[in-house]
Amino acid sequence: MNKFSAITLLICLLSMPFPGNTVEKLLLTGAEITSDSSNYFFVGAAIPLPDNTLAHGYVLHLWADFQEYAYVSGATDTNAKVNSISAAIAYHDSGNNYWWNTKVGAVRSDTKLSPDDPGNKSRGSQTDLKLQIGGERHLSATIKINGIIDYITDRHSYWARLRFLTLIDNNLYHGPEIITQGDPSYDAQQLGWVISGIAIQDDSTLGIKAGVRKGDDSTSGYFGVELVVPY
Repeated sequence: MNKFSAITLLICLLSMPFPGNTVEKLLLTGAEITSDSSNYFFVGAAIPLPDNTLAHGYVLHLWADFQEYAYVSGATDTNAKVNSISAAIAYHDSGNNYWWNTKVGAVRSDTKLSPDDPGNKSRGSQTDLKLQIGGERHLSATIKINGIIDYITDRHSYWARLRFLTLIDNNLYHGPEIITQGDPSYDAQQLGWVISGIAIQDDSTLGIKAGVRKGDDSTSGYFGVELVVPY
């Protein structure tokens, strides 16, 4: 499986609307690049099941991504390239000052290592159970906190992010973010600043972020963009 086939499959799934389902859906895409070539690209969608909405009920989550990073295995620098695609059923809930969701699904990934690292449990093609919980809560009229935790069971792979955001104007927010990610073979941490809710067209919004990433053997800068498009 490669990036092209993963994204093509996702697009095919997105083109299959549920009968009678005219409620709002979300398309999400973005990228994150670093000065040491630890890069990440993604495209995904949230599609409510019949008689459900993004605000309340059951939602199909589809996701395809590509990740590239480096880690130290013994005395060897190893480069990893990972293509993955996942599908999950999530439960969404929200109120006046909060939203949250939790999901369970399957992820299919293909990890190529150079040079090969037989001790890396993520190497090769495999299918795993994927769990995620995320949410956001307003602490006041101008401050909110946002968090996500993502875990893949068999590989013991994790990704977590926390944002503390302050209102600039309308739905435009800014503030710090902390990210930690890894598996038994590597770990990385990021500290940066994000601006989210930049209105670009209709109800679509753009987010931008930048900061510092600390990997196994290097420290680098990172820059990312996130696009959310209702459809």
